[in-house]
Amino acid sequence: MSDLSVLVIHRMTSYQQMLSSGFRSTLEELRKQNDPLIQRMLTAEQTHNRSMEIIRSELAQRGIQAIWRHDFSGLFPDSFDLVIAIGGDGTVLHASHAIGKVPVLSINSSPETSTGYFASGDATRFSELLDKVLARELPLQQLFRMEVTLNGEVVNSRVLNDVLFCNDCPAMTTRYHLSFRGRFEHQISSGIWVSTQAGSTAAIKAAGGVPMDGGMTALQYAVREPCPGGGTGQAALPTLTGGLFTGDDGFAIRSKSSSASLFIDGPHVAVPVKYGDIITFSGGAAPLFLYAKLD
Repeated sequence: MSDLSVLVIHRMTSYQQMLSSGFRSTLEELRKQNDPLIQRMLTAEQTHNRSMEIIRSELAQRGIQAIWRHDFSGLFPDSFDLVIAIGGDGTVLHASHAIGKVPVLSINSSPETSTGYFASGDATRFSELLDKVLARELPLQQLFRMEVTLNGEVVNSRVLNDVLFCNDCPAMTTRYHLSFRGRFEHQISSGIWVSTQAGSTAAIKAAGGVPMDGGMTALQYAVREPCPGGGTGQAALPTLTGGLFTGDDGFAIRSKSSSASLFIDGPHVAVPVKYGDIITFSGGAAPLFLYAKLD
């Protein structure tokens, strides 16, 4: 039996989430009708389950006892030797907020339907990848993480991808003051993305940002759908709409919205932001150690 201490964090598929939310009868009816609405979901479910079986079997054959969870309730991930994340990039993002120094091996459990930028491979390569991990032959990357403060207090120091500041209601504009390199601007938009290098090919790219070279420790911001300031003589669009910055550039957001939030690495971690609150971003967080060779 191996002495390797392993924690397996696996995604809860969309199909499983729908079942647990009381949509069993709807899903069963759609399956009977062979409705295309559900086919992608079923494909992902089947592939994910096969991936889980392959990995569970491989660990058992090697005598590696692992704890399997889809959350971290009652666990301290850094007490393990290895975390295996089974899912897509969302699973890695979810896991990364609880992980300090323990290395992560990401396996894309449904490559036909999910994005696996952080993944070393799929389940068919798990045996080979585990051999390389144990032999210390798989590259171990240090992924830069972001720290976010609200009125000087740290609200998250393990942001792997990005933060979205926006109004709680997606149909409403977001109002704020933006400070950057000694310049100040009142802005109205649908929000601001702030990303790390790892997140620069994700949502911020769609908002007009640019992919950043691997290993960069700068941050990037992009204003979503900037609007004219409104009122007499304020028809011009804002000029501070995007770019790279570091902690020395004085980048800060002061909210002028009565109901806004910071959405951190997706929709599941939300920090309320009140009128007048000041948000800052820096690279003071510890990196995430990930087994992968990222482009």
